[in-house]
Amino acid sequence: MTDAPTLADLQAAQAELDHQLDRQARYDGNNPNKHVTDVRLAREKVTALTAALKAAGLIPRTKQEILEARLDATHPRARHKDIVTFENERYQRWLEPATRSLSGGVMTWSKTWKRMAKADPKIEF
Repeated sequence: MTDAPTLADLQAAQAELDHQLDRQARYDGNNPNKHVTDVRLAREKVTALTAALKAAGLIPRTKQEILEARLDATHPRARHKDIVTFENERYQRWLEPATRSLSGGVMTWSKTWKRMAKADPKIEF
């Protein structure tokens, strides 16, 4: 893979993920955790490549992703459950576990913004 990811890199990573998922599905042994790490690593690679390609503009972003990028730029220090007003709408920062280890500990977090009721112009935050 070169420095700048390409769509071919994403296709190769997706093929590897499909292969690892197939390997895990076909495994009929006694170890329930067999191939879990390989699948997790392949998923992380696909996720990272997708994010890089979207940042480079090679894959279009959804409206929600564009909105969340603008909110992140406007409120970079927002923490979990912080409520902000943006374009006369209220949004709440939300963090959820994205991946967990085999023991149940959180490995990565997913950040998102949830739209709340329309902001009342009389109320200041």
